[in-house]
Formats: sequence, structure tokens, C-alpha cells
Amino acid sequence: METKLLETAGESSYREFLSGHENSLLYYSLKYRDMLVELLECESKYLVAEDNGKVAGILPLMVKHGEYGSVVNSLPFYGSNGGILAANENAYRLLLGEYNRIAGSDRTAAATLVANPLETFDYHGISHDMTDKRIGQWTPLPGREAPGEKLMGSFHYKTRNMIRKAQKSGVTVKIDNTAMEFIKDLHKKNMAAIGGKPKPGRFFTLVERHFLPTADYDIYTASKDGQLIAGLLVFYFNRTVEYFTPVTEKEYRNVQPLSAIIYRAMIDASQRGYTWWNWGGTWVTQEGVYRFKKRWGTVDKEYTYYTGINNPEIYNKSKEELLRVYDNFYVVDFKKL
Repeated sequence: METKLLETAGESSYREFLSGHENSLLYYSLKYRDMLVELLECESKYLVAEDNGKVAGILPLMVKHGEYGSVVNSLPFYGSNGGILAANENAYRLLLGEYNRIAGSDRTAAATLVANPLETFDYHGISHDMTDKRIGQWTPLPGREAPGEKLMGSFHYKTRNMIRKAQKSGVTVKIDNTAMEFIKDLHKKNMAAIGGKPKPGRFFTLVERHFLPTADYDIYTASKDGQLIAGLLVFYFNRTVEYFTPVTEKEYRNVQPLSAIIYRAMIDASQRGYTWWNWGGTWVTQEGVYRFKKRWGTVDKEYTYYTGINNPEIYNKSKEELLRVYDNFYVVDFKKL
């Protein structure tokens, strides 16, 4: 068994491995890789472990070069999960050893591996100086038979009431994959209102360039009295639906349009055979966000960010400086600066 960098000739084998691994996620896909390379202007170094010419494990890495050295992430950009996917312990250990070699290189200023919440490998022996915990929240989807009724039965009564309020208020939901501009503009507006950092405008353009509507993603919209008032971008990959970009007009939040959208999208995904709805990671301190997601019948899957710092100069830099040089890459827990 050996590790090597993924090359174009091996991409079909890489895709075949992903499609056969029950814990593969959108973030491992080559479409997502290509989008990130273009969006973040970074370099991809995807590792594969091969056993007699057959892929037995993978580790996606992205590298951002900057004035303080190279930053390695698996993976960068808004909580994207990375980490090792392996068919066996030997492939896992081989890839972990290669990660440690890259993470410990003099050229690497900092390296972070974001574990996959569905995986059970313990990462014992990984090169790191600090860890940061996240709570992954996942709703199990009930299958094709009567999904609406089963989902409602799994939700907290307050969530059921929010869905019913939207329905009684005349909120209508549909799929409209021409609504990307609406999602982009309202996302920027929503983030500005809470002082958050919006996803770059180019992200939404690149989604349409690299992914196929219906097959890879859908845009759900909610309307009331003929006016668009909310939307949601979801991605599909393997068994999982990714809750990616929700948006709501502030003045309509009280009629709960997003709840109506989520319920409809979960029903559709169940009927299409998806088994997980991934809400993404939640910080331990985000009690309100955690509670909102928990009421949608979620199960918790804790996972870890493993970070190693080789260039101590990083600790002397401001958050703003690190974001300037390595924007959308995870360099260090800013609380450590």
C-alpha cells in the first residue's frame, strides 16, 4: 500500500471510492474541490492510499500560500468537513502519517484537520498543538413512506407549531433554481444585520458553474402574497443533504417561512432516498442555535478541529491580519492570539 497525490488519471477511481463509502460528504467531492480552488485561489493536494492500484483511502487537503508560510486545511471555507476516509485501518494510518509529514514541514506555518462527524477514527497520534470542538447536528430522514407524518412526530412541539403557523399564514414553498441572485443578496443583507461575515458573492456564481441544479443542489423559496420572503440553498451528496445557506426577510420572520421551507425540503429529500440532513457544526457556546436545530429531531455527532502551529509569529498577528492573508482558511483559534 502507498500514498500518492491524486492526479487527473485517478479521478474516476476517487469518485468510485467516494460513492461506495457511506460516510462520504459533499466536501470530499471533486466538484467542491474545483469550486474552492477557484473561489479561494488556493492549491489542492488530495492524497489517496492505494492498495494494488485500488483506492483504499483518501485525504483532501487545500493549501494557501502567504507571507507567513503555507496554511494547510482539510478543509477550508465555512466549516467544511475534511479528514480521512478509509476502507481499513492500514489506509487510515498511512494517510495520517502523510498528513503529519506535511503538517510538520518547515514550509507549513499552520495546519488544521476538520474531522468528519460520521467517522469513528480517533486521530490518535495526529500532529497538533490545540483542539477546538464542534457539535454536529444531524436529522435522520425517515424514508419514502409517509415522511411528512414521521418527521412531524420527531420534531419538538414548538417546531411543529412554527411549521403550522407558516402554513396557516399562507406561506407557499417551491423549488426555484433560478433564484440564486435572491439568495446571494438576502444572505448579504442578513449577515450585515447581525454583524456576520457573508459568503463571498462569487461563491454563488461558482455554485452554478460547478454544480448541477436538481442533481447537486436545489434552491427552495417561500412566498407570501406573491412576494419572495425566504429561501434556502441545499446540496445533495451520497446519503446526505447539506443545509447550506438559509435566508429570510426580517419583517416576515414572525410567520416562520424558513420552517415551512425546511419541512418541505426534508420531505422531498426523504422521498429521494437521502438518509441524513446535516445542519452543520455548532459551537458549544451557541446555545440558542443548538436549541433551534435540536428541535428538528437531531442527533449530536461531536467532532474536532486539530490545529498545529509551526510558525510562532502567527500568535503575534491580529485576527484581521490573518484573515487578510489567509481568508476563509482556518489558521488558529482566535482566542489564542
